[in-house]
Amino acid sequence: FVDHLYAALEQQGIQTYKDDETLPRGESIRPALLKAIQESRIAVVVFSENYADSSWCLDELAHIIECVDTRGQIVIPIFYYVEPSDVRKLKRKYEEAFSKHETEKKENVESWRKALEKAGSISGWTINGTINCHEAKCIKEIVGTISSRLPTLSTNVNKDLIGIETRLQDLKSKLKMESGGVRIIGIWGVGGGGKTTPASAVYAEISHRFEGHCLLQNIREESNKHGLEKLQEKFLSLVLKADVKVGSEIEGRS
Repeated sequence: FVDHLYAALEQQGIQTYKDDETLPRGESIRPALLKAIQESRIAVVVFSENYADSSWCLDELAHIIECVDTRGQIVIPIFYYVEPSDVRKLKRKYEEAFSKHETEKKENVESWRKALEKAGSISGWTINGTINCHEAKCIKEIVGTISSRLPTLSTNVNKDLIGIETRLQDLKSKLKMESGGVRIIGIWGVGGGGKTTPASAVYAEISHRFEGHCLLQNIREESNKHGLEKLQEKFLSLVLKADVKVGSEIEGRS
């Protein structure tokens, strides 16, 4: 399952770290692995039936949860033929594994227990062979979710522009990102006055926080050249992540 997920992420163009694929030969595994965890925006944890048997896996998980608390890392748990409650409450195989760890790795047990409790409480995917949980379908959904939560653009705003940081902070504050509502922000000014610069910079910073997003530029010029239908197709295709064809402007609006 992990191999198929890794291949799907790579095919989507998402830089993915998997120790047996990415680690240079001869390099010490642990420091490189911890560094990879720290530098990742998202950590995908696949909880299998025997996951808790491995002190190595539990050490990794504890470090991931630490990155969640200190760096705001996103964790996506996948419960592969185990129930989230088994992970969260240490039931069945997880309970058996911890009975063994209590005698052999007692100094680490408490941090492992807290990490499992926290990770098991995060909403993720449960794959158990039922008709609604076919692996190929789930992998497609997981890759789509990860893709939607990663920045699609890197801002190339010149930070030496006088006052640019203040403008960006002001614009972001007006968006009220934590309000949960809908916001429309207008930036008004003469042509060439620098409206697109802060708008595109803020888009690059926040777009990964949305399931759907799109940046449309030069709308007047593009609509004059190609019609609004082409802009509608671009907008819908990017937001819905599908190849959308629009027959008319009215159809595009609906």
